[in-house]
Amino acid sequence: MKQTTYLISAFILGLSIVISAFIFSNTFSNSASEGNNSQTITNSIPDLMTKTELSEYLQISEQSIENIIQKDDLEKAKLSSYDTYHFIPYLKIHNQERFLKAEIDKWLQYKSENR
Repeated sequence: MKQTTYLISAFILGLSIVISAFIFSNTFSNSASEGNNSQTITNSIPDLMTKTELSEYLQISEQSIENIIQKDDLEKAKLSSYDTYHFIPYLKIHNQERFLKAEIDKWLQYKSENR
């Protein structure tokens, strides 16, 4: 009788170890794949964006971005000094606006803090 009890206990212990290992392996593989998905999304946004890419990033129209730039340029012309991120930051390259993602993120942060 004791041997049967030991065999059943050993079988249950072994089965629980196998099930635990299966659960842990699924948990780690799922979290690793989620990390890769977020990395793919982040990598799809370029560091230097065109107006079209910026409109997708901000989820607004290109015309809205153009309006922001025009309004900011008019206001900037009236001021002698201003906070760095008061106006949308962009570079003019061959008569086209380019936007650095890091600078746009800082501009958005500034805008949300200084309403």
